[in-house]
Amino acid sequence: MENLYINYGRKRHHFQLPSDWKLLTFAGFTGKAEERAVGELVRRALRKPVNALPLEESLSPGEKVAILVEDLTRPSPKALILKVLLEELAEAGLPENRISIVLALGTHRSLTSEEMEATFGRDLLRRYEISNHDCRAPDLLPAARLKTGREVKINRVVRQAGFRIGLGSIFPHPMNGFGGGGKILFPGVADFESILDHHLTYTFHEGTGLGKIEGNRFYEEVCSIARTAGLDFIVNSVLDQNDQVYEVVAGDPVQAHLAGIKTCREITSQRFLKKGDLTLITSFPYQEGPQIVKPLAPASLITREGGCIILAADCSGNLPEAFIAGFERFHARYGNRLLEGVLEHFNQKRLIMPEGAIDFNMALAMTLAVQDKFKTILLSEDIPRETARRMGFHFAENLQEAFAISARFCPQPEVQVVPSGGVILPELPGGL
Repeated sequence: MENLYINYGRKRHHFQLPSDWKLLTFAGFTGKAEERAVGELVRRALRKPVNALPLEESLSPGEKVAILVEDLTRPSPKALILKVLLEELAEAGLPENRISIVLALGTHRSLTSEEMEATFGRDLLRRYEISNHDCRAPDLLPAARLKTGREVKINRVVRQAGFRIGLGSIFPHPMNGFGGGGKILFPGVADFESILDHHLTYTFHEGTGLGKIEGNRFYEEVCSIARTAGLDFIVNSVLDQNDQVYEVVAGDPVQAHLAGIKTCREITSQRFLKKGDLTLITSFPYQEGPQIVKPLAPASLITREGGCIILAADCSGNLPEAFIAGFERFHARYGNRLLEGVLEHFNQKRLIMPEGAIDFNMALAMTLAVQDKFKTILLSEDIPRETARRMGFHFAENLQEAFAISARFCPQPEVQVVPSGGVILPELPGGL
């Protein structure tokens, strides 16, 4: 049997499948990861932006600029990219006191002062105004309106700026198609209620899905709100399957994003000839809280209904009791009607976990929808067995235990192996 690996346990773990199992697809990189000079990629992108003027031609010295930066759930080298961007703004003659940096958290948790310093460095924190976005802040300002009629409010600092730059990263996303682009503004610096309305309306819409932008109303409204609310320019890194920056795009928030999506498709797309009985997939590069279940989305696309998914998940924390209890309550109430229950909540615009942030609710809903159709096994060194059970997973401490459990559901399976579940875009004959 071919020697395989997964990116798990914060390192590459090599293994072999049982001898009577058939490998359908190993979705790993075939070539050697190429070291790229990220700073130079950023400078090149800034000086040749897509469908936009270079920043030095777009800004006046007195301009008030807001830089929206993605949070720690995103794996890009944001500190380095921000450093180069700030150097370019200085060369364009923009004073430091005219620049504000806002961490575009959406409904995610705030960064602590220690996390800010560890991520960006003490010098940057001393020189620039930097703040966490608060989606429930009382001083958010109206900026746009959803198609449902709900008003969208955004961060006051961002709204009052004369020029807005978004710093994010592009990789396959289960609802928006791809990360990056206008997401840095909406939901990045928007109010809780408008984010909630948008997510409940479109998360399970027929056009929503991993790698989908055509006919994806979730994505279309993100672009529309970002444009209306005044996102002027983006700097987005395109991440490969090794969680490394492959390319950087800059410029118009829609057109530069589309250029980055084209590159992202080229480096993350993987051909699968058919759906398998069992998929082994990792949470890599996600390590925090609800983010770790996102790879269940690509796994569900390449596994036959009724088959088995093994999710090998690193987890650095942020799995609060309310999140775990949300799973437990839902399973107790709906039993084997999980997807029906999820759709009932979304159609009625009700949160599954009323006391929780929207990202926790989306993680709950998507995981429950997958658990409705597949046997799911959580393999983790970080999450306790009892916690996994309460979340509705079977649990394994190692691959051998996971294989033994899966054999009860899928004897002698045809298997897909995905080493980097957070940066994979499956392609199947006839489309997804």
